[in-house]
Amino acid sequence: MWDCAHGLYCNALIRGHNLSAHLREVHGIHGTDKTRVICKWKRCDRELHKESLVRHVEEAHMGISHPCECGATFSRRDTLNRHKKTCQCSGQ
Repeated sequence: MWDCAHGLYCNALIRGHNLSAHLREVHGIHGTDKTRVICKWKRCDRELHKESLVRHVEEAHMGISHPCECGATFSRRDTLNRHKKTCQCSGQ
């Protein structure tokens, strides 16, 4: 849950690729990809580039993982894609 003003929390249901739009439209996360932002998820307070915020929230706070057909799981989609290039079970 994202910490909001006055001690309240955002409890919105996020589906698919809507997290980036939600952070921008509801929580005012704006700027260039290199703009430094603070993660306010349950007082995480980690400072990172805006371009990394969605990936950070998905990995660290939402527990989203990306499985391969071979059974291996990855916290990042780009790592899964790199793995699939050499994975014997993926048929690529």
